[in-house]
Amino acid sequence: MNGLVKVSLVFATLLAGCALPGSRALVAPLASAAEQPRLEFTDVTAWQWSTEDGVGCLELLGPSHYQPPFRSPLALALVRDADFEDFTMRVRARQTGREYAHRDLVFVFAYRDAAHFAYAHLATKGDDNAHHVMLVDGADRRPVTTARTEGVAWGDGWHDIEVRREGTHVKVFFDGGAPVLTAEVPEGAGRVGIGSFDDTGRFRSLRVVRP
Repeated sequence: MNGLVKVSLVFATLLAGCALPGSRALVAPLASAAEQPRLEFTDVTAWQWSTEDGVGCLELLGPSHYQPPFRSPLALALVRDADFEDFTMRVRARQTGREYAHRDLVFVFAYRDAAHFAYAHLATKGDDNAHHVMLVDGADRRPVTTARTEGVAWGDGWHDIEVRREGTHVKVFFDGGAPVLTAEVPEGAGRVGIGSFDDTGRFRSLRVVRP
């Protein structure tokens, strides 16, 4: 536990966004443009570094012009140089778009390349294309959800998102409580990230811990 705390302090001080050699944790405060080299954007023009109530955040401003090889989220910020298989990812996030059924933010994992990754799509109301854990595997995204709630209430405030993966099992939590999504995904490690399918939002922190 002491080692984990020490890693967290180092990342908070250096505003870094990749795992130290041999460490179990990745922490990105997402508070400064100094972190930009640690992130890879599908369309950097859709993002900016901002503040809210005096606290720094990474803001997704508007539509991304990225064109993925298969139907999948358009605006992603991916952490460089760190792969995870089993992990717990915690993100402090706020959705800033208009209210409608597909109002979303996404939380990416197992990212190998633009045609192979998984993501949790948290939306106001679930349907065939919203509020699922989705898999992009050399084809348009498809749901691999095994159970879900009807949706999430984004409102206009900040929320704590948690994605847990153990082997092929995935659970996604929204402000604690029971999972809002569960899923089965293929085995394999990859990068993590944040973003939206085609909406806007703000992100204050990204923390990933290996078991």
